[in-house]
Amino acid sequence: MRIELHPKPDGMQHINLMFCEDVPEPEDLWVREQLGAFPIPPKRVLQWERDGRTYQVLQYGQCVIGNAMFSIEKHKGVVEKIRAVCKEDLGRAAMERDKLNELISQTAIEFHKQARFTVDGSGELTIDVDEAKVRARILERLAER
Repeated sequence: MRIELHPKPDGMQHINLMFCEDVPEPEDLWVREQLGAFPIPPKRVLQWERDGRTYQVLQYGQCVIGNAMFSIEKHKGVVEKIRAVCKEDLGRAAMERDKLNELISQTAIEFHKQARFTVDGSGELTIDVDEAKVRARILERLAER
């Protein structure tokens, strides 16, 4: 899932949550589930192309979805951390993409409460989570399959 922010003249932003149907990402499962339970539908549903891929774009106003963005970005960050820490293990897994995405997403949900936003050495916002525990859990889940 991509997230694009577009400033509006009133100082607020359009928040575009972009889902690639051809190459879904692990975080898409949880985020779509959360949006399905969200009380307000997107302001617009669009189709955009980025980097040669077509995306379904759910556009929200910042004032509508702003509070939910913390959890969405945290989940996305935990998924990215899992993919980085467990890249080799996940690369060796003989699983279909959908099943692997589900495994990563479920593991991210397990570590959601433990994960914290932090600032790295270069001043960038990042997710801090116990990488050894994450890798051990991924290996455990891969062994179960």
